[in-house]
Amino acid sequence: MIDLGCDQAFSFVGNIYECGGRNVGRDYAKARFYYEKSVETVGSVAAYLGLIRLYYYGLGVESDYKKAFEYCCNLSEKTDDPYANFYLGRMYMDGCFVAKDLEKAMHYFKRSWGKGYVFGLTYLGICFQKKGRNVRGWVIRMKAGLSAYRIARKDIGDWRIRQL
Repeated sequence: MIDLGCDQAFSFVGNIYECGGRNVGRDYAKARFYYEKSVETVGSVAAYLGLIRLYYYGLGVESDYKKAFEYCCNLSEKTDDPYANFYLGRMYMDGCFVAKDLEKAMHYFKRSWGKGYVFGLTYLGICFQKKGRNVRGWVIRMKAGLSAYRIARKDIGDWRIRQL
C-alpha cells in the first residue's frame, strides 16, 4: 500500500514492525522510521502513540522521556487523546523528564478517564494513595476494576481496558 501512495499505511507498517507478526520479526528501528514518516505525512494518532511507546519504554532506542513528553503534549493538545493524557499523567506522577507533580498527574489521569480509558481511573486512585488518601484511592481503584470487569464481559479486546 505504501508503494501505491497510501500514506496512512506508514503507521500500520510501523505497528507491524513494533509488535512483530507472521513472518515479520520485531524491528524497532524500522517501526520508528515508519511511525516518523506517518507523523510527517498524515499526523497519525497511532503513529504518535507508537513513538511515545518507543521512547517512553526505550524500545530499540535509549529511553528518552523528553521526546515522549513532547509527542504526548502535541497529541494531547491536538486530539485530547486518552492514551497521551495517560502517559502525561505517568510522567508527572513518576517525575520522568518533568518534576513530580501529583496535581498535574491527577489532571491528566482525569482527562484520560474522561475519555473512557480505565487505567486513567486506576492511576488516579494511585495518586490519591500517594497523597496519603488511602481509602479514597482504594475506592477509586475498585471502581476502575469494576468498570474494567463490565467492559471485559462485553468485549475483552475493548480499547478502554487495553494496556499500553
